[in-house]
Amino acid sequence: MRYSNNANTAAQAGNKQGERKIRAILLCMLLTVVTGCSDDEGTAQSNYRPNRGSAIPVVAYPAKIQTLNERISAIGTARALHSVTVFPESDGLVTEINFKANEFVKAGDVLMALDARDEQLALQLTKVRLADAQRQLDRYTSVNRRSINIPETEVDAAKLALEAAQIAVDTAEVTLARRYIRAPFHGNVGITDIDVGDRVDSATLITTIDDRSTLLVNFNMPEGFIGEVKIGTNVSARLWESNQPPIQARVVAIDSRVNATSRAFVTQAGIDNSSDRLRPGMAFEMSLALSRGDYLAVPDVAVQWGADGAYLWTAKSAGGQLAAQRAERIEIQIIKRLDGLLLIEADLNAGALIITEGVQSVREGLALKLLDPTTLTGEEQLKPAQSSTSTDVTPND
Repeated sequence: MRYSNNANTAAQAGNKQGERKIRAILLCMLLTVVTGCSDDEGTAQSNYRPNRGSAIPVVAYPAKIQTLNERISAIGTARALHSVTVFPESDGLVTEINFKANEFVKAGDVLMALDARDEQLALQLTKVRLADAQRQLDRYTSVNRRSINIPETEVDAAKLALEAAQIAVDTAEVTLARRYIRAPFHGNVGITDIDVGDRVDSATLITTIDDRSTLLVNFNMPEGFIGEVKIGTNVSARLWESNQPPIQARVVAIDSRVNATSRAFVTQAGIDNSSDRLRPGMAFEMSLALSRGDYLAVPDVAVQWGADGAYLWTAKSAGGQLAAQRAERIEIQIIKRLDGLLLIEADLNAGALIITEGVQSVREGLALKLLDPTTLTGEEQLKPAQSSTSTDVTPND
């Protein structure tokens, strides 16, 4: 009976030992699977890390210096070089009209005359009194040459009377001259509504006179160009909504201040109108081609954006050896977008190699292999960098 119990106990012990072995085998297999997965994941992640031991193939282009030329356009209205509205200086009846509309007159020409009979008589009277005063003084002077009989006080009174008579003559001449309306300068007269026989006063508009040999056009320029526009700067003037070729003009005056509301300053251009085919009041489109300096020009696809703004990658030669090119990140400031190019300011020199293709794989300090884009086949073409932005970049004034 004791023998049988020992046998059962031994059998149970053997079963438990087998189960432990099976569990140990399963645990080892599970650890192997987990370790293998971990190794695969690490290997996969390592494939995304750049290998600093091998050169990254890229395409690069040299940066060039390019002048930033901008054309500014504005609308302005022309006026004559000299222009006046003519009013009479005194009241009276119109007796003469000596001009026609759009007729050219010279300075001093009589445009209109008023009834001057009273003024002419007044002038004659003052001249008579002047002559009488002159004769009186001559008599006193002649007597005193022969003998001193005329007191000095009477001689002085005669001199004073002569001077007063001369002033009266001058005053009468001025009054008479105001009865004749004269042209103040050379120019073309406008239309008048006055007829002979009309009575006018100092508030009656007679006509206009324009010296249109040169036309002046005022137009606004942005404040950022205050240092670029100078006296003598060439301006292209084109009649508004006209197919005629533009006319050459030049800047003749610049305002002394900038308008605080519009942030612009007034510029005045002169247009030669010796042919007399233009008129004051015409609207012109004024255009100026201005140079804002030289900047580095780089392909727009080379510019990238980061947390700190725009940047690009350059291929920097290590130790002067062309084969040892290293990637370097350069922060830039964008000035202007052109067709396929960006004008920038950066700590770069002209000729610096700017990476344009293969830029996704570039990291700071990585070795680079420069490729000639003209020799690459279709399958060898590198993926170009994505354009930095799809909107125009406004210039920094």
